[in-house]
Amino acid sequence: MHDAPPTPPLADAPDELLDGGHLWLREHVTGSPFRFQLRSTGVLAFGDADRAFGPDDVPLPYAHAVRHVREQFDREAFQASVENVEPVTFVGVAVDGSGVAYDWSRTPSFLGIEVYDADHGSFLPPDSVASIYDGLGLTPVNALEKEVRAVDFDPEGYAFPDSNWRDGPVAGVLLADKTGHRAVLRNHTVTGGDDAVETTATNPDELVAALATDRWLDGVVARLGVTDDELGFDLLFERAVEALAREHVRAFRDGSVDTDESAVRSAMADRVESYLVARRE
Repeated sequence: MHDAPPTPPLADAPDELLDGGHLWLREHVTGSPFRFQLRSTGVLAFGDADRAFGPDDVPLPYAHAVRHVREQFDREAFQASVENVEPVTFVGVAVDGSGVAYDWSRTPSFLGIEVYDADHGSFLPPDSVASIYDGLGLTPVNALEKEVRAVDFDPEGYAFPDSNWRDGPVAGVLLADKTGHRAVLRNHTVTGGDDAVETTATNPDELVAALATDRWLDGVVARLGVTDDELGFDLLFERAVEALAREHVRAFRDGSVDTDESAVRSAMADRVESYLVARRE
């Protein structure tokens, strides 16, 4: 898998970005950096901004995004569209609660932002990126405006529009031209933490008890879109573990709670079992 150059803040972007040409403005969606590649063997490889994950070494906060891509990505269509799959790295965001809270019922686990072509050492143009993700079964990050004259764009006076994935304004805007220049203009009126749940939990049992309430599990069930007859323990258990790590990812990263994966899974298994028993009474 190839490293893709980071997207700088607009203040650090090259002057060429705003000096001429046209811009695509796309929603900046907060979350965790996520990339993947289709190997020549047909196996999908995944990673974050810093490292590639081993086949059995996917961090729990990324499990939801890995499953989503595995289920939705059309491998055959991609293999048929390029001569060699391995130079291409798909770059996006695993949408989680590390920044602002999105509407989990409508926001995909992964949103595609870039497609990086290592053979040419560049990002593909944003219009091509949107078409590629759509054609391969994944959702690209949404465009806010297309083909805006760069010289007309005023960062100081820009009115941030509403987000496509939450109630409220976007957390920022991604700017891109067709020559590979990129930048992000952040909306500093939108801050992280609005998904925070006050809890004194310090271990997995306490964490699951505090967060995996009946109402929360009802929401996980609703997003599954299955009937009660189809709602088995294994399905709900796996999705509940994924959702907990996705929505409350900061608890898994800031060291305030013991989030040993096996212990979290054990606690969630007990909680899901009791929930299903009560649901079926």
